[in-house]
Amino acid sequence: MQPSTHREDGTDLPMLEGERSPAMARVWARAPRWVRRPFVKIMRNEWVRLKLLSKLGLRSDSAFFALSPGGPTAIDAAMAKLKEQRLIGDYLEFGVYRGYTLWYAQRSADRSGFSEMRFFGFDSFEGLPEVQGNDRKAALFFAGDYRCGREEVERNLVDHGFDMDRAKLVEGYFNESLTTAVKKKLGMRSAALVMIDCDLYQSTVPVLDFIADLLQSGSIILFDDWDCFGGAEDLGELRAFREFLDGHPEWTAEPFVRFREYGRGFIMRPSVPRSPDGP
Repeated sequence: MQPSTHREDGTDLPMLEGERSPAMARVWARAPRWVRRPFVKIMRNEWVRLKLLSKLGLRSDSAFFALSPGGPTAIDAAMAKLKEQRLIGDYLEFGVYRGYTLWYAQRSADRSGFSEMRFFGFDSFEGLPEVQGNDRKAALFFAGDYRCGREEVERNLVDHGFDMDRAKLVEGYFNESLTTAVKKKLGMRSAALVMIDCDLYQSTVPVLDFIADLLQSGSIILFDDWDCFGGAEDLGELRAFREFLDGHPEWTAEPFVRFREYGRGFIMRPSVPRSPDGP
């Protein structure tokens, strides 16, 4: 099943305007996979890779700002939609990196009047896991990419005024940390907004399994890396979400927003059951 309503893939949705990304980042985002692959293979040393990509403006190796420039704008749009729907619930983020998007989400929620919203950030704090399967063949990501220690993340958040009393950070690779026990321990309730920023198919699958029973009608899911593999349906977040919807026919994904550089958002709605006599 494809995420659907309106046009099935949501490609006719207007791109949200947001902070303009660096010129090299825009060139890189438009380059086909066969062009990017050899460059990434050359940069197997993490330190060299991060330093070079930082110089090109493609990734940051230090500053506290949005790595994906469209993310904050998409969060604002999602908060406005939640307010319109009068939907109450938690904010969940999978792939925290240095913490900017999590910090921004709390700021946006407060501006939208969601002063009671709770924030849950999930990350290994060791970067990406060893890449497996088809994603590995694409050679765009390597183990350890986006590594940032938990202490640094917490310091970034606190130094910028984040209210840790309304938040919890959960450490560990998603296939190990996303458990029913953790959900119960944290007293997690229905999700209002979910930010999935974990690049890989193998990481997105346990995330979607984890949130399945937290979704409610109107929950919004933002995929920060939806098109990072050039829209290939057998890779990354796109494949994981397609399989999730196939396995959960009770849900329909309504296209909501597109955002830079690779982002896509959906509003989750209960599927309308068909009558025995037809549609």
